[in-house]
Amino acid sequence: MKITIQNYYDKKKYQTFFLLLVIACIHITRSPEVIIESRFWAEEGGFFLNAWLSNPIKSLFFSYGGYLNLPVNGATLLAKWCVPLKYAPYVTMIIGLLFQLLPTFLILTAKDKWLSSFKIRLLAALLLLFVPESLEISLQSLHIQFQLTLATAIILILDTQPTHQRWFKLSILFLTALSGVISIILIPLYLCRCLIDKDRPRIEQFITLLVGNIIQFSFFYTSFNQRQYHTSFTDFLSIFFAKDIYLPLFGNNSLSNPYLLYLQSLVKNQQLPIFACSVSIFVLLLLIYCFYNYPRTRLAGYLLISALLNLALSTFGAIGPSYWFFEPYFNQRYAFINQSLMCLLLVYFIYSLPKLGKYFCITLSIWLLIANTYNYYHFVSHSYGVPPWRQQIKLIKQNPNINIAIWPKGWFIKIHSD
Repeated sequence: MKITIQNYYDKKKYQTFFLLLVIACIHITRSPEVIIESRFWAEEGGFFLNAWLSNPIKSLFFSYGGYLNLPVNGATLLAKWCVPLKYAPYVTMIIGLLFQLLPTFLILTAKDKWLSSFKIRLLAALLLLFVPESLEISLQSLHIQFQLTLATAIILILDTQPTHQRWFKLSILFLTALSGVISIILIPLYLCRCLIDKDRPRIEQFITLLVGNIIQFSFFYTSFNQRQYHTSFTDFLSIFFAKDIYLPLFGNNSLSNPYLLYLQSLVKNQQLPIFACSVSIFVLLLLIYCFYNYPRTRLAGYLLISALLNLALSTFGAIGPSYWFFEPYFNQRYAFINQSLMCLLLVYFIYSLPKLGKYFCITLSIWLLIANTYNYYHFVSHSYGVPPWRQQIKLIKQNPNINIAIWPKGWFIKIHSD
């Protein structure tokens, strides 16, 4: 028996390593021009400029947008100190890629019964790779916070074995709280699991996440005037329909995008999208029925609640009006977490539902992979026409006073090369 168990875990390690390697290669080949030319992503260039000009301690705890984003601060500091200036964006790209793999790593290495089958782990990994809109958070450190928040939501539903990844998971929870404000929505869910499970590892996780958020909101959080801080229930239902039902099923393309723009026009003109809201209510009621009628599915309720809370907070505190959510290829960072959690909910249903429900979820998963594999590679370029970083750094040697473009429409930084 010992030999059999050891063989199983050895095989699982090789499977995990191979899958993560393949997924990393897919992320890279999706955007080859980024690897060839290098770039910082929007505000990431501003963080690098701050790291370049300020002392390390001040840069590490630099607050922008109303909160501390420790991962991007640390990544840009490393980019400054570890490599020559012309290679600096590669540091943040590599760090961003590693964090992109984090949620999938947690799923592939989990010891939970629902993830014991390689086929289930493979399906979960593929869904997490292809279905969620991820272009905005790919190969950069600025939006590591969304990968961390997704990882925190995944840790919530995974078993808490006494030694398995204990300190690793606690580190993720603490770093998540210091990377943004979204994880505050998960504190009540972690408290709920504490009260139900009554085990020490879960209490440790709750306290770690709570302390991290106390630090974030006590010392760094401030209101940011570019956020809207208002929403409506109908907007929430419409965005849930667009981002969590319509786009995963049909993707961003010339056939599906006109309806998104139609929904946008309704929301923009304060008209009620009756069909979108009705479908959202039906789907939510169907999921609640499954939780009520099939007790084995109820753990996935944490996934659904996490997704809904994330979407609610995103629509409330997003930069820009709510109708921006319906713009094709836009606001992907706000939808990434809930789209990923809905994918994992689907995988859990395959494990926990009776035969008919299982087959339906498998069929739906296959369709999602077919539709979104095309969608994954059919995208707007990462670089958006900004001149390559290394090309601009060469120009600095000729003229130290030039501005370095990091994003279209006048986004630039000024760095004096050593």
